[in-house]
Amino acid sequence: MLSRDLFVRLNILLLVLFFGITTNGQNKNSTVVIRNVTVIDMLDDRPKSGLTVVVSGNRISAIGKNAKIPSGAQVIDGAGKFLIPGLWDMHVHIFNNVSAPGTNNKDTYFPMFVANGVTGVRDMFTDADDIKLVGEWQKEMSSGYLIAPRIITASSIIDGVPVVNANSVSVSNGEEARRAVRTFKAAGASFIKIYDNLSRESFLAIADESKKLNIPFAGHVPKSVTAVEASDAGQKSMEHLVRMLVACSSVEDKYKYLNSDEWTPAIRVEIVQSFDEKKCRQVGAVFARNGTWHDPTNVVSRVGLSDDESFKKDERLKYIARGEAQYWLKFSERFNPRTRKNRELWFQRHLQITKALHDANVSMLAGTDVGNPYIYAGFSLHDELELFVQAGLTPFEALRTATVNPAKYLGLGKSVGTIEKGKFADLILLDANPITDISNTRKINAVIINGRYLPRNVLDKMLLEAETGPENK
Repeated sequence: MLSRDLFVRLNILLLVLFFGITTNGQNKNSTVVIRNVTVIDMLDDRPKSGLTVVVSGNRISAIGKNAKIPSGAQVIDGAGKFLIPGLWDMHVHIFNNVSAPGTNNKDTYFPMFVANGVTGVRDMFTDADDIKLVGEWQKEMSSGYLIAPRIITASSIIDGVPVVNANSVSVSNGEEARRAVRTFKAAGASFIKIYDNLSRESFLAIADESKKLNIPFAGHVPKSVTAVEASDAGQKSMEHLVRMLVACSSVEDKYKYLNSDEWTPAIRVEIVQSFDEKKCRQVGAVFARNGTWHDPTNVVSRVGLSDDESFKKDERLKYIARGEAQYWLKFSERFNPRTRKNRELWFQRHLQITKALHDANVSMLAGTDVGNPYIYAGFSLHDELELFVQAGLTPFEALRTATVNPAKYLGLGKSVGTIEKGKFADLILLDANPITDISNTRKINAVIINGRYLPRNVLDKMLLEAETGPENK
């Protein structure tokens, strides 16, 4: 049996032989031109038709109706097609740190991300060894031995006592919290990830130490503080709308320091039914003023409805390792059918909160929480964009949450997020207009990642590899 490394290298050799991809990570023709294409550059919501986009190396070198086509360039006919920036999934778990530290899902996740136009991700649980590994991956991506999205790394999860997830870092006081921030800053984490059970003292120490060291902190809002208090303390982004059902409830004062896993069924019903849209927008105004971002991950909230047969019949289950897929199906069986109406209302509240925050000018990010049941690398980001539209955003506003907004949030606006001369060539060529129908982001004709052109047949081969990998047999 071939080793995995040898298998990957042979696969790349096939790409070289059949699709003109060289080992320096670029096309055999170092210049790729998409001619007569409609560009959605994300600078505004007006599609710009009849443009020529020139990619030289891994950068966009020219855009315009009369852009010169260099001699020897690979020319792609873009007539009737739409070009958008590559997408970012801002909440993923590539590494198996909860269950099996030292392992990861790159062999299946990377092909699925790229084939779905996801050219960048923010990983939400990376330890020091993982950060080093990501650095090695980046070198392999540059040399052409690995096709993968750009990766932003977090710290390990810093939690209180007890920790919610196995292998998190537990801190019990302010000094331990400060030490953890310093440790992960030194290890090269891009931000500090916080979690539910942090004490108020520890949370405030993390906020203060992060500010001193100029490193953002993000994650769950601990039960020891309210969402507004976390925002005022400088939390850069809040994930999954944690604590937001309480923050948007007319009975917040009764339950503001009670975590959702401590809610009785009666409390849960009271909180969900006491949703106050006006209050929610007032809270949103605080976030907007403080520059606090939100990553709703509504697609993972929808998993609460997974006793629906459609989840069990999803054709994308073929990409999930057999043992994990069986766990997912058993996970669905845990839900009591009699509570379905309450779970549906819970999910609708998440969509309502998303819209209320958006209306309050809160900056939003698209994330999926890949690593959870019924969440599929790459594929589920398109689900999340559709849920933004279902919540009430326009398709263009939804598209911003996976392009312009991640670039701004990460401080990478000069390199990614829009289609402009000089930026990285992370692009998606679509067969239909996503501004008229957000589901058209799924109609991918080709992906250009870091300047490498991957047509539909190559993307299909990548998905086939993810489907038939050793862990799925």
